[in-house]
Amino acid sequence: RANIELEKQQAQLPSLAEIQSLYGTKPYILGLDRCQAYRDTVDPEFRLIGPAGLFNSATNLLAQLLKMNCINNARLKTKKYRPRDAPSGVKIQAPWGKHNPVFWRLHHEAKVGGAGTKQEDFLPIVMIKDPLTWMASMCRHSYEARWRHYPEHCPNLVANRFDKGKEVGESIPVFVKFATQHIGDEPIPDPKNRTFIHYDSLLELWNRWYTEWTAAEFPRLMVRFEDLLFHAEETISQICDCAGGQMRPRFRYVEDSAKGDTGPHAGSAGFLASLVTYGNSTKRMKDILTDEADYEFAKENLDEKLMKDFGYAPL
Repeated sequence: RANIELEKQQAQLPSLAEIQSLYGTKPYILGLDRCQAYRDTVDPEFRLIGPAGLFNSATNLLAQLLKMNCINNARLKTKKYRPRDAPSGVKIQAPWGKHNPVFWRLHHEAKVGGAGTKQEDFLPIVMIKDPLTWMASMCRHSYEARWRHYPEHCPNLVANRFDKGKEVGESIPVFVKFATQHIGDEPIPDPKNRTFIHYDSLLELWNRWYTEWTAAEFPRLMVRFEDLLFHAEETISQICDCAGGQMRPRFRYVEDSAKGDTGPHAGSAGFLASLVTYGNSTKRMKDILTDEADYEFAKENLDEKLMKDFGYAPL
């Protein structure tokens, strides 16, 4: 049965021409011009890298690929860092919390992997995903993004007859809960240590979150999820080199779902299934924004500069 499913997926694999029509012929990495500044500022032993990115942007996949393929030998050779201190130089997430907005940096501390890390030493690798397929993923697993949506209508950028409590044609707001540990004497947002940020729509969440990261003035890389699928070795090599790391002799891929298959990650796709899904131009253009009002809203409101900078095909 497993072999039948594998053969079915292989038969559905998109052609190289179809993939290139969607994402181009090479990786798009923003921030490579700041690599030297990072290496000049942070001594080799203290250089750390790891993922940041919105929910469903493949931060787990990036963390695994980096851990499997990139090493900070200067740090590893000291033999003084415990596993929780990232002896190879790769952390599971940004020490201020990988999903948090850019301005959380230097003001917040992640509960997992945040303690004891000098945040200025950390080079964030910010994952971005095609906004159309990202919205479809958010409909399946919304994580800490809160908005009313229904199986009959999602992504639901503009209300239609399925969206209860909203006028037809009205945009659907989104509230995102960013949980964090504040640093120093900064006030905790509320007794449960959480912050809700309002966005006018799911699309505005994508636009604003990534625009704020592109405007950041400190060293950081911004990397497309799709390049971890279609140009994995080249992409990871450039990231590793930027941080002054060394690649392992043989490149290793993540074949199963990097998220695991339990809890909120249940149903996440493995490598072959992802190739089929994200390399298919028909799925992207016709199977996601099926309501005409949502399509027109996205066409009008998608950030053109972000789409161009990361090589995403326009609507």
